[in-house]
Amino acid sequence: MTPHHPVLPLWIAKDEQITCPELLDQYKLMLSDEERAHYLRFIYDGHRHQYLVTRALVRCTLSRYCPDIAPHQWQFKKSRFGKPAIVNRLNAPLYFNLSHTKGAVVLAVNYVGEVGVDIEWIQRREKITDIATRYFTQHEIKTLQAMDPVTQRHHFYQLWTLKEAYIKACGQGMSLPLNQFYFQFLKQRIHVCHTKPSSLVSENYHFLQFQMGTEYQGALAIQCTTGDFSSPAIQCRHVVPLRTEQNDTHIELSR
Repeated sequence: MTPHHPVLPLWIAKDEQITCPELLDQYKLMLSDEERAHYLRFIYDGHRHQYLVTRALVRCTLSRYCPDIAPHQWQFKKSRFGKPAIVNRLNAPLYFNLSHTKGAVVLAVNYVGEVGVDIEWIQRREKITDIATRYFTQHEIKTLQAMDPVTQRHHFYQLWTLKEAYIKACGQGMSLPLNQFYFQFLKQRIHVCHTKPSSLVSENYHFLQFQMGTEYQGALAIQCTTGDFSSPAIQCRHVVPLRTEQNDTHIELSR
């Protein structure tokens, strides 16, 4: 892999399908002391299991990019807004972000700028109009209310994943309220607009959307650090950490 590669891999682990006891034991050996303490604090087995797979996915995938660093050697720190970053000394910057939902963990890694990713399991039963009323702009709420139920649900998750990916890419987390920006779906790109003055430059981000079957909706926000940066294609790579097999799937983008 080289910088400015036209394909941006999304590394995907289906955590519920990873059950080999020997493999899980190896994942536990990768954990830092802080991660191990976090792992033990989970009350529910499913949450604990997904956390373990998530940490293994991050550590093993980063070692694909930097083979000189073993999975257990990666060190991380968090910003004041909770975004993780790599502490290890690298020859070139490496940015990553991850998201998890029911049955899936997704990791995005990028060379050329910050990246944010979000994925949501869209089969959940929840009143999306109530969530939109609490978190979306008035224009977004009215647009959703005018849609039929099927279109409404699809558009809601498009907006939600875009918003989550954006606040993760810019590193501000929920300190940037979701109702203080919205998206314009233009012919060639998705553009973010702020309802209040912001220090963020919206032109510095590219947005991509993707689906995984009929169950998952996702979005990426990629920081553009050069004027000629073009949006990459997305390639899903289904992996099991510590195993070399991978199933690459090129997917269509939805703009």
